[in-house]
Amino acid sequence: MEHNNINPADPSRGHDDPRVRDGCVLYHLLTARDRSVFDRNMAMMRALGAGEPVTRVAKRYGVTRQWIHRLRRSHGEQGEPGLLPRSRRPRSVHNRTSGEARALIAQVRERLLAGGWDCGARSIHGVLAERMGRAPSVSTIHRILQDMGLVEAEPRKRPRSSYARFEAELPNETWQSDFTHWPLADGTDAQIITWLDDHSRMVLLSRATGSVTGELVARTFLECCAEHGTPASTLTDNGGVYTSRLIVGAKGPGAFERILAEHGVRQKNGRPGHPTTQGKIERWHRTLKQWLQDQLDEFVHAYNRRRHSSLPGISPIEAYHARDKAGPDPQAAATARSECDINRRLRENRHARRSTARRPTVHDPNLNTDPERSTVTRNGTVNYHCLGKSWQLYIGNQYAGIQVETMVIDGNATVIDTGTGEIIHERPFDTNNHYQRKTTNTTTKRRQHINRHAGHM
Repeated sequence: MEHNNINPADPSRGHDDPRVRDGCVLYHLLTARDRSVFDRNMAMMRALGAGEPVTRVAKRYGVTRQWIHRLRRSHGEQGEPGLLPRSRRPRSVHNRTSGEARALIAQVRERLLAGGWDCGARSIHGVLAERMGRAPSVSTIHRILQDMGLVEAEPRKRPRSSYARFEAELPNETWQSDFTHWPLADGTDAQIITWLDDHSRMVLLSRATGSVTGELVARTFLECCAEHGTPASTLTDNGGVYTSRLIVGAKGPGAFERILAEHGVRQKNGRPGHPTTQGKIERWHRTLKQWLQDQLDEFVHAYNRRRHSSLPGISPIEAYHARDKAGPDPQAAATARSECDINRRLRENRHARRSTARRPTVHDPNLNTDPERSTVTRNGTVNYHCLGKSWQLYIGNQYAGIQVETMVIDGNATVIDTGTGEIIHERPFDTNNHYQRKTTNTTTKRRQHINRHAGHM
C-alpha cells in the first residue's frame, strides 16, 4: 500500500530539517507534494481526536490500521513535524565534486561560450573527457552549472524519445542540405547554404551568398561530389530551389532534380510542417549563427575535427573516413540520362514545330467518340485517345489532379468532372492538331445539361 514515502519515525524531520523551525512546520516552505501529505495526515489526526474509530479513518484515507497507529505515535512524540513526509534529501553525500573540478567546469564553459560553441553539460563533458581522459557525468556537470546559476531556463520541450530518430548507416548514404539567413552589419541579408553528411554530421560545404537559387544548389552539390564522392541520396525540405513538385504550373523538374536524376541519386524531401526531419542541418545552423563572427572556412575546419556528442568519442571527419562510402545506383543513373536525352530531343522537336506555321484547323461536326476516363495533369492538360491517335487538350491548371471523362460529341471535345457531373470544358475538336490550346473561356454547366447528350455516353 502506498504511503507517499512517509516514515513517522524518521529522525530527518528533527532540528536539521529545513522545513521545521523551533518544533513548528514552516508550511510556506513545503512543496506541493509535502503540503498534500501533511494536510492529509493532519486531517487523520483531527478525525481520531474527534473520537472516530481507527478502522474507519484508515478505510477512508486508504491506509492500514498499523499505519494510523505509527502516525499517531509519531505525532505524539514530535508534534506537527511528525506528520511530515520523509525528507528526500540524502543524509550524506559521497560524491561531492571538488572545488577545483567545479572551477574547471566553469572555466571550460566560459571558453566555449567565448568561442561561440555550445556550452551545455554535454559539450563540457566532451572537452574534459578529451583533455583529461575522464570527467564528471553529464548530470553532475549540469547540477553544478545549476548551482552556479549558469543554466538558462528554457521552455519545456517535447521529449527526445517521442521522435522517430533516423541516422544513415554509412558515409555518403544521405546528404542533408538547407540554407539560413544572416543579417550583415550594413543591413543586407546574406544566405548561407550548407551540405552535411547525415551519418557523420560532417559539414561538406558551407557558403555565404546573396541569394540561394536552384542553379546554386546544383552547383554546390556538384562541388561536394567532386571532393567527397557522389551520395546515394539527399534529404531536403520542399523549398523551390530543391524541388518543383509543389510548384503549381512548374514545367518539369528543376535544375537540382535533373542533376540528381542524371547521377542516379535518390531524392528525399521532408513532409511539409515537419521541420524535425531535417533536424541535423537545422541544429548545425543554430550552432553556426553563434560562431559566425569568424570566417566560415575556419569554422568548418574546426567543426569537422571536434568530437561530436552523437558519435562514439570521435570527430565527424574521423567518422566520415572510418568506413567505406556508399554510392549512387549506376543503373538508375544510366536510365535517367537516357530519359533526359529523350526529353531533350522531344523539347527540341516541339520547339521546332512551334516555330513553323500551325496547321489549319479541321473540324468534323458529325464526329462522335466513346468516353475515356483520365486525370488532368498538373500542367492542366487531358490526354485523350481516339481515331487511333493520342490527343492533348489544355483545359487549365485549376483542374489539375481531378478525375474527368472526355469524349467528342457532335464534333465538340467535351470534358466532364466525374465527381460533380459538371461539364468543365467544351470546344470544337480539331482533328488536324495533336495539341489543342484553350481558345475560349468555357462556362461551367450543371449536371442536368448533360441529359441531352445521354445517348452518346
